[in-house]
Amino acid sequence: MHLIKNRKILSNKLLPLLIITFIWLVADIILEFVFPTHLEHLGKSYLEIGFLLSLASLGGIIVDLPVGNLSDKANRKKLMIAGLTLSLIATIFIFSFKGDLYLTLAFLFWGAAYQVWKVPRDAKFASQTQQVERAEEYGMDMEIKYLAQTVGAFLGGFILLALGLIGTLSFYSIFVIIAIILLYFQIVEKRKKPVFKTFFSSKKSTSIFSQIKKYRLSGLILLLFFSLLFTAWEEILWAFQPLFYGANVLNIPPHLGGVLLAFFSLPGIFLSYPAGRLADRIGKKKVLLVGMSLIGIALILFSLTHQLILVFALALLISIGWSISLPSLNGLIIDHTPDKKGEIVGLWDFFMDVGFVIGPIVGGVIAQFLGVRSVFLCMGILFLVSVLYLYSQTFFKHLKLKEQ
Repeated sequence: MHLIKNRKILSNKLLPLLIITFIWLVADIILEFVFPTHLEHLGKSYLEIGFLLSLASLGGIIVDLPVGNLSDKANRKKLMIAGLTLSLIATIFIFSFKGDLYLTLAFLFWGAAYQVWKVPRDAKFASQTQQVERAEEYGMDMEIKYLAQTVGAFLGGFILLALGLIGTLSFYSIFVIIAIILLYFQIVEKRKKPVFKTFFSSKKSTSIFSQIKKYRLSGLILLLFFSLLFTAWEEILWAFQPLFYGANVLNIPPHLGGVLLAFFSLPGIFLSYPAGRLADRIGKKKVLLVGMSLIGIALILFSLTHQLILVFALALLISIGWSISLPSLNGLIIDHTPDKKGEIVGLWDFFMDVGFVIGPIVGGVIAQFLGVRSVFLCMGILFLVSVLYLYSQTFFKHLKLKEQ
């Protein structure tokens, strides 16, 4: 893996934040692995599962813009610690409640806490990247995330099988506490105004409409819509892949289901960084289009095959397309943002959270009436349609982007 071999990366100022991100994301994947099956055991339908999981992103939507603006003024380190602490509390609520109203509130709370950690984390990362190597550095970030997703998926399946729900929650809690400790001791942040004083004294508008109006002419909003598409697919994967391996589709045991989920992220460990370097050299738009085409074709084939070996192979292919695309997309977005990284990351996370909300809701409707396989088929078609749109001359005429 490039994070180990490359001395430049090991000496990079981004490394402490990447290590903390890895630990947190392993914990998050372990937790999210059991969300769908936990809700299924409570007697929830596919539609109800999709709705409840979408509420986490709805909670994020509520706080994305104000937390983004706050990240430019207040102490990001304290915001991140607060977000992780609140996530622990929200997790206890989710697995303690059974009633629909309480579960609704718990998932909304968990989603808001998640973004209180993630928005300042992303803003800090964006502010430390260099423009000439931005896709490469985002590729490095993606490799860490893919590694964490792979490790978390492997652990999630085996921990659930061996230790059950209590063991899964214990591992999650320990990892998050470690991330909080490292945040406190390893992340350096310039002294800023107190968080609450900054929040209540700020007169800056956080309206989504004012933000869109501000950036619409730069082409940035179109890029954010593409980010929405990727997050819609990501949430569909986490929400419905555990059901895809279940008794009604593939009928394989949980530990094998965890391995399959890991295959969706495994290639990204090795490809994200070189894909970012390649994008910085030959053009981010070109690499983005190739990756999206690969995702679309592989998703359609994935939804149609019944051969277990092909299912695993196509999961790898989907991941390859994903790891090729995202460093380019992320690099393009930050290339065309102003100095206030917190503000744009808040807007960026807003669009991504909309994708997280739309994904499981639409997926739940499709799964309820057409079956789980159709969810993956429809997503593949949507990616290919998006690629055709991206290739159109009209799109490139109006998207005023400059390759760095």
